[in-house]
Amino acid sequence: MPKNNNNSNKQIPKEVEIPNLNLISLFRKNVEKNQNKPALYFKGKIKTYKKIEEEVNRLSNSLQDIGIKKQDRVAVLLPNCPQFYTTFLAVQSLGAIFVSFNPLYAPREIIQLLNDCQPKAMITLDIFSEKIKSIQKEINIENIIISSIAEELPSLKKYLYKIFKARKNPIIDNSLSYEKLIENGKNIKIKTKINPQDDIAVLQYTGGTTGEPKGAMLTHYNLVSQAVLLQKWKIGLESQPKGQIKVAAVLPFSHIFGLTSSFIWPIIDEAEIYLIPDPRKLLEIMNIIGKYKIHFLFGVPLLFQKLAAHKKIKKYDFSSIHVCCSGGEGLPDETVKLFENKTNCLLIEGYGLTEASPVSHINPPNRYDRKIGSIGIPIPNTYAKIVKPDTNEEITDYNKKGELWVKGPGIMKGYWKNEKATNETISKGWLKTGDVACKDETGYYKIVDRLKDVIIVSGFNVWPNEVEKILKSHPSIMDTAVISEKTSKGIIVKAILVKKDNCEEISLDEIREFCKKYLAPYKVPKIIEYTSEIPRSMVGKIMRRKLKNVK
Repeated sequence: MPKNNNNSNKQIPKEVEIPNLNLISLFRKNVEKNQNKPALYFKGKIKTYKKIEEEVNRLSNSLQDIGIKKQDRVAVLLPNCPQFYTTFLAVQSLGAIFVSFNPLYAPREIIQLLNDCQPKAMITLDIFSEKIKSIQKEINIENIIISSIAEELPSLKKYLYKIFKARKNPIIDNSLSYEKLIENGKNIKIKTKINPQDDIAVLQYTGGTTGEPKGAMLTHYNLVSQAVLLQKWKIGLESQPKGQIKVAAVLPFSHIFGLTSSFIWPIIDEAEIYLIPDPRKLLEIMNIIGKYKIHFLFGVPLLFQKLAAHKKIKKYDFSSIHVCCSGGEGLPDETVKLFENKTNCLLIEGYGLTEASPVSHINPPNRYDRKIGSIGIPIPNTYAKIVKPDTNEEITDYNKKGELWVKGPGIMKGYWKNEKATNETISKGWLKTGDVACKDETGYYKIVDRLKDVIIVSGFNVWPNEVEKILKSHPSIMDTAVISEKTSKGIIVKAILVKKDNCEEISLDEIREFCKKYLAPYKVPKIIEYTSEIPRSMVGKIMRRKLKNVK
């Protein structure tokens, strides 16, 4: 952990000026000052800001040549790789709308989203060719553009990839080569007139954990404001990084948390991004942190839990990290304590949602002002209140539960082609988060649970997050999810459990006795079920609608 200078959150301003810039201007402004600085690291290969800008110019001109124009949608099915970075910026230079899909999506899910956003082009990798080929007859896309990870690898790795992997990928009929588009495109800047506060930069689909996915329309202003506000939040660090900032991009860029924290914010801070395409490869993550002296790591609670539990974690040096930030779902106290004990790194919690671009709250990045168990305070220029869900009346008493509403420059323009859902979610600029929260006397907020996830047992409210927190504190439980179960006698609490490696399954009686020490009787699980894995979204949120079928 870097030297402690006793900073406090008083240094983080409540209001800052947000420039009226679009995303491509933000990038080009950075390139002018840092042309020869490294911008991306991927599998041993480094690209400078100057090199990336050239590729952005060439790709954007080629996309324009095939008919892509302002506010057209361009879809991508890509992991964290250089092609994602270049494509995002090329799309922004055209004033088009970037739409990113999780590479783990099943063909059915991809079809659903493509039919909704109707892109003029789709860019993906050859490793996903089989998936795209299987749905090609069911989608109507003018241009399918294929790239290969091999093109971004150092020479030896590129050679081995082409021998052992590339030959297995099927050919997509009438597809275009990403590499040819860059090779043949003009190295000339495209200057599209963009209104940052009105023009959509990204159509970001929500995870769909509580229903059908909806596309949040995020403007250039929404996303630039996030980068600026996170930059100001960094003032509260116990010490500032020396030299060029280094960020480990573990979170998928295809999710808004990864896009803003590990892509757009690093641009404004002139950082070097270390791309990690598979967040499950813990040894690769730890090696990059130790070898390249990473300063910032953003992730989901499960990532930090797995890192802390890794048997080789003590062999890696985490001392360069200034702060680790967790989001996506609640961060268990035990995870914080274990991770900080193993790494001596500060781990804090933040909060946000797709519709807010995403961050609305975060803990100050120092040990003096952070509060374990809290999502922190609103970021600059952002306001929050707790309201009664049934009347929308503001709750002013401290520590009283209600629905969290937020307001600020990150709030989306609305849902794509869904005015009804937009009006139900946004009221006079306030975004209804659907999360139950409370605020303490010091202005810090705490998430209780999802409003829609509450379990009503004999008239009493049971919040799954509270029960899950207790279950995760059991020494034999690795992960858990709590849902309702309908029986002939009414609704009861059910716990789905994942045991730790080298531990035996615990009986229902033992679980109930353990929970009774910390929970009211009606909150204690009446039935349990073991599974190998809890279904989660790519940023760690429990997908409760899938749990009914877990076996």
